[in-house]
Amino acid sequence: MTADQARLPRVARWGTALGLGLRMAFAGGRDARLRTLLIATGVGLGVAALLLAASVPGMRAHRDDRLRALSGVMFSDSLPAKTDRTLLLSDISTTYHGEQVVGRAVRREGAAAPVPPGLTAYPAPGALAVSPALAELLASPDGRLLRQRLPGPITGTIGESGLVGPADLVFYQGSDRLGDGFGRVVRADHFADPLPPKPTSPALVLLTVVGLVLLLCPVVVFLVAAVRFGGEARDRRLAALRLTGADRATTARIAAGEALGGALLGLLLGVLFFLVGRAQIERISVDGLSFFAVDIQPQPSLAALALLAVPLLAVLVTLVAMRRIAAEPLGVLRGARTARRRVWWRIALPVLGTALLVSRRNQFAGATSSSPSLLALIAGLLLLLVGTTLLLPLLLDLAARALGRIGGPPAWQLAVGRLRFSPETGSRPVTGIVVAVAGAIALQSLFGGVSTRYTAGFSLSGDPTRYIAVFHGNTGDQIQQLSDRVSAGGTIADVRGYTEDYALPLDGPGLVVTLVTSSCRVLRTFAQLPDCVDGDVFTVPGSADSGLAAGSHSMSPVPGLTGGDLTAPVPGLPGWRLPAARAVVTGLPALPGSHDGQPIHTTVLATTGAVPPVVLHAQEATLLLHPVPGLRDAEESLRTTVTLTDPRSTLLRPGLQPSDPHLLGVRRALTAGTLAVLTLIGASMLVGLLEQLRDRRRTLAVLTAFGTRRRTLAWSLLLQSALPVLVGLVLAVAAGVGLAALLLGLAGVPFGLGFSLGDTAVLAGGGAAAVLAVTLLSLPALWRRTRAAGLRWE
Repeated sequence: MTADQARLPRVARWGTALGLGLRMAFAGGRDARLRTLLIATGVGLGVAALLLAASVPGMRAHRDDRLRALSGVMFSDSLPAKTDRTLLLSDISTTYHGEQVVGRAVRREGAAAPVPPGLTAYPAPGALAVSPALAELLASPDGRLLRQRLPGPITGTIGESGLVGPADLVFYQGSDRLGDGFGRVVRADHFADPLPPKPTSPALVLLTVVGLVLLLCPVVVFLVAAVRFGGEARDRRLAALRLTGADRATTARIAAGEALGGALLGLLLGVLFFLVGRAQIERISVDGLSFFAVDIQPQPSLAALALLAVPLLAVLVTLVAMRRIAAEPLGVLRGARTARRRVWWRIALPVLGTALLVSRRNQFAGATSSSPSLLALIAGLLLLLVGTTLLLPLLLDLAARALGRIGGPPAWQLAVGRLRFSPETGSRPVTGIVVAVAGAIALQSLFGGVSTRYTAGFSLSGDPTRYIAVFHGNTGDQIQQLSDRVSAGGTIADVRGYTEDYALPLDGPGLVVTLVTSSCRVLRTFAQLPDCVDGDVFTVPGSADSGLAAGSHSMSPVPGLTGGDLTAPVPGLPGWRLPAARAVVTGLPALPGSHDGQPIHTTVLATTGAVPPVVLHAQEATLLLHPVPGLRDAEESLRTTVTLTDPRSTLLRPGLQPSDPHLLGVRRALTAGTLAVLTLIGASMLVGLLEQLRDRRRTLAVLTAFGTRRRTLAWSLLLQSALPVLVGLVLAVAAGVGLAALLLGLAGVPFGLGFSLGDTAVLAGGGAAAVLAVTLLSLPALWRRTRAAGLRWE
């Protein structure tokens, strides 16, 4: 007999058993159909999440296309000559309560100039065309200060083609002043242009890869748990099949067929959930990130892989689970009580994952990261997370045995007895929380460490009530006029203006000098000055530079710059003579570009009379602002005042660090993904708890009939959910902290800079709150299961 002929009967047996399982899933009675529906619901939620993940590449591509059409021309290096087909653009963006408000001032130079994306006509000078989300904000009481900042009449609405997402805050403002000293103005005859290349920083690559793995892993764990819903009732039906002559292998294949039926129905529900969710996605905005429904399209190859993997996963998980269960004709025996657990391989997986991550410790701290390093990173993360979840049933079993020796009220005894009887059932809904919380702790720590490294060294020390307004362009000779206009707004109690730039001494190679120019009154707030008159110069020694000797151009061991030729920051002005410094002084905490008054480089404090007007004109004006005491919403009020003075200005808040735009985009995407995963895990816990209540309905009805109070049953239900979660959270925090230490080591960031005990406590508390919420939502189902009708047996 050939090998093919010998294989046919086995294939036929598999097909027959799977077909019988499929029939039982849909025609095996009410309980079988309810179990199939539970599996399908859980699988459907997981499939919807996988389809959303398969849409991420397309969502990113569509978002890049929209960004290119909206802002690509702003980064163009080649500017066309003025024709009747050109227009002028200038960036007048602002922020409002932490949200970016993208603004463009536009002026048409000819009748044939292209219309900005999303518009049908140019707004008149001073008029506004706004996005729907911005129009809604401006019309609400929350947008009062922003409306003052954008006072022009709203004459148009920006369409979908001019927005990146439906929640974007965007406006176009017509202008007749562009090109007349308005700052950086871009001339264009089209809009869509390539964007600057995105950085390939190893830290950002590490953050992105880790985020994707840690967000998708809980989804897979949830799918594994979903295909095992209602396992106890299924095992009793399989025991009845043994009476008809079915052997253990056949019952395992039949069980796989039942799970396959639920998984196939789950695929349909998953597609339905995905379509419904996509239709509502435009209503959702996470940290300013939003998407149009038309942009959410799964990539065919990734979607096909996900849809094919789910049924195979259902069959495989069921077959593995049935190896520990013996469905005999007279009952069900569970391997958990007849054989000791093999612990070594459960520990070996996280150890192997840790070893893989440690072996690549230096790959992401450098300038590049290779494909083998990425593969090792993904494998290490998966081994570590999967190994952690495999430890949960073992720890829960040990905890249940230890807690069983402790006496307590009936609710406690019912909960502990349930966990001792079936620790797998108790741990199954919790595995998703373990992975999600551990991943979230590691992800938050990694992001915190990377952000700290990206923004290290930037701080605005000094008075915490101070704000700094920077007026871009050639505004250094307009300090007094700008100060008067800002003060006229009624929101400023005190204003002090200066200019700040860098210059290089001609005879001091390697030296960098910070040049700060202002009046004597303002300079006194930066350093301890002696008598000062216009035309004086002072120096503050830097910690990294040596200065020039007094009256000469040679290096001196005395810190500070006391005279010499400087290379001015003005094109076409090669150098100019700096007057001899009157004194070397000590900086105060408010000194620009310093930390508590100690600058890194030598700082020259010059009065306006000591600096040539051409040098002063070429610099940017900076104003130190102190708001009126008690001013409500001081930051936005000051920002409105400054913007009305000059829309090109920037307001900085002391103590805040600038955000890297690419890092900010990654954070927004990861925040949205984390919320989606936690929502999915909460739904899985609720479905799993309802499934347990359905399986135990007769037991609950009997307990009630014998006089057990409903309050006791409710407390036992809470404890039954809380104890596994408590054990799981301890494991999740330990795994998350360990994983955070490994990932921060990969990124070359000290553990103390990234890990936050407060964030860890919030995440652990969120898991505990989810247990309480799920228990409260399941109480109505518990009351129904305790009715006398539950005693009926068919």
